[in-house]
Amino acid sequence: MATDNEAGRFPLRARLLLTLAVLLPLNAYWVILSETVRYAGHPTTTSLYYNCIFWLCLLLPVNALLRRFAPKAAFHRGELLLIYFSLQMTSALSGHDMAEVLLPILSHAHQHADAANNWAEILLPHLPRWLVVTDRAALDAFYTGHDSLYRPQNWQAWIVPLGFWCAFFGVLCAVMLAMNVLLRRQWTERERLPFPILTIPLEITRPDTPLFRSPLLWIGFALAVLLQFWNGLAFLYPSVPMLPIKVTDYRFFSDRPWSAVGTVPIGFYPFGIALGMFLPVDFLFSSWFFFWFWKGQAVVSAAMAWDRTPNFPYVTAQSLGGYLGVSLTALYLGRHHLKTIFGYLWGDHPASPDDADSPISYRAAAAVILIGMILLSAFCRFAGMSPFYIAAFWVIYLAIALAVTRMRGELGPPVHDLHMGGPDTILPQVMGPTSVDRQTLTLFGLFYGFNRAYRGHPMPIQLEALASASRGGFGREQRSFSRVLFGLMLVLGFVGPALAFWAILHLCYVHGAESAIIGPPNVFTIFGSEPWNRFRSQVRVPQPPQTGATIAIGVGTAFALLLNFLRMRIVGFPFHPVGYAVASSWGMGILWMPMLIAWVLKVLILRYGGLPLFRALLPLFYGVILGECVAGSLWTLLSMASGIPMYGFWP
Repeated sequence: MATDNEAGRFPLRARLLLTLAVLLPLNAYWVILSETVRYAGHPTTTSLYYNCIFWLCLLLPVNALLRRFAPKAAFHRGELLLIYFSLQMTSALSGHDMAEVLLPILSHAHQHADAANNWAEILLPHLPRWLVVTDRAALDAFYTGHDSLYRPQNWQAWIVPLGFWCAFFGVLCAVMLAMNVLLRRQWTERERLPFPILTIPLEITRPDTPLFRSPLLWIGFALAVLLQFWNGLAFLYPSVPMLPIKVTDYRFFSDRPWSAVGTVPIGFYPFGIALGMFLPVDFLFSSWFFFWFWKGQAVVSAAMAWDRTPNFPYVTAQSLGGYLGVSLTALYLGRHHLKTIFGYLWGDHPASPDDADSPISYRAAAAVILIGMILLSAFCRFAGMSPFYIAAFWVIYLAIALAVTRMRGELGPPVHDLHMGGPDTILPQVMGPTSVDRQTLTLFGLFYGFNRAYRGHPMPIQLEALASASRGGFGREQRSFSRVLFGLMLVLGFVGPALAFWAILHLCYVHGAESAIIGPPNVFTIFGSEPWNRFRSQVRVPQPPQTGATIAIGVGTAFALLLNFLRMRIVGFPFHPVGYAVASSWGMGILWMPMLIAWVLKVLILRYGGLPLFRALLPLFYGVILGECVAGSLWTLLSMASGIPMYGFWP
């Protein structure tokens, strides 16, 4: 690793900034076009974004040529990682659970208010005008298309509300980044979490890696590419038989109580199986076991007629409790570390905690969290949310964010959804909508834009980026590299949403948000309508507080804590609380079979070949992942370039 000077400062070169300036807008455009206009591919719905792996695989051979013929122009490993994590951040902030959901929410109510839904009377007066778009001419063009974002009448209608939302997300990402600074040493050095998702970019960017010299890697790569090529042709030419690896829903039972199982999705995704080989055995087992555990709850509920109670057995509430249990366990395990930090900050601890290799000091990180939370709370209060719900919302949201980040560091689950399980949904359920003032309910509708699900969450990406500084072999450059990473993640919290909003608006003003977008169903109409239909139900037909949901959250939390307690005391205990928390999700419903196959393969390999055989086979699994990401991306890009729907390998 070349250094900029003898002090070990990581060199931040102009070519890196130029590359980011080119790739980040292209990447945001790719994510939006793929997930909404073409509605195929959906890279941000898994923990490993295949589009970011594709960019990295594209840069690596180019960089190899530069290293050979123009060494001074080649990227260092750290620069490749900076590009990778920047692409991940912009993907997360652009994707299904952030900008793609929020932006149509900001426009839907004013565009679709009519006599049937009565939004003009019950909703629009409560929407802060500085956070939504009200210009009907600009909205008409947005929804019908055949226009241009760059006409002043159009972009001027969006500039103020989107400016506030970019600032909001920037501050929120800064708070989460500072939280990661406080937790990084505990999780990366003391507990030495393995960061399975991080393993892939670290290994393929390692200058001396033997990975690309392994025949097994190229065998796995070739098999994955051939599989994708075959199915891509089968999609275009129906006479070619499709290899059935994508998920298909089966219904095995028609009579109660077994019919409560519902549909059983079965798929054989090679990249999911290969990714599972990097995950711990207990999580692999738990992911598919608890998938059936939730199905079993539905059957028992039907057999006992408990399902006559609406929402019973409160699966989403139980899953939220599982996330909260994971978060509480993480705080408990790091209690001594956090006690030392806070004792130092309050002046009760004479010695400074060791933050020598942190990108910023613990004192500065605490200041960022404090100032950031004051700004976020002021944003909520100025928009009309009541103080109690401001506090409750942020406690639950940050607990979920902490849980997702811990999951990714410890286990690397391929998905972490928690659909409709955020504080915007749960708080009105457990308190009763009549206990929540209408202005707060309106803000919960807006906040649905980043709480619909938690698949593409920025906080675990930030921690993986910071962890790469200590695990990337940077030597004396480590702290300098981590500071550059920190600064880049901080800036992207503001820039990432802006790039996403630009890509959405550009495409919608060309194609039309609900008139020319390919692929039923129209996702912008769905995303835009969901929170306001929920609001209408809460106002018109308010339900009493769901005591059952409150109990279910407590049961889920207690059960997750119990599983962690048993894991710490029983060697080989097979049930992991993260499996319990994530197995009820849409994503794990698709991937439970690949996780089962990976569990069987890994157990057999370790039992009969031991660690030497498992390590020898790792290049094969790397190859499958890289091959699927590259070939799947190429089909998606070809579809975008040609305007013709093509094979999407996920989901």
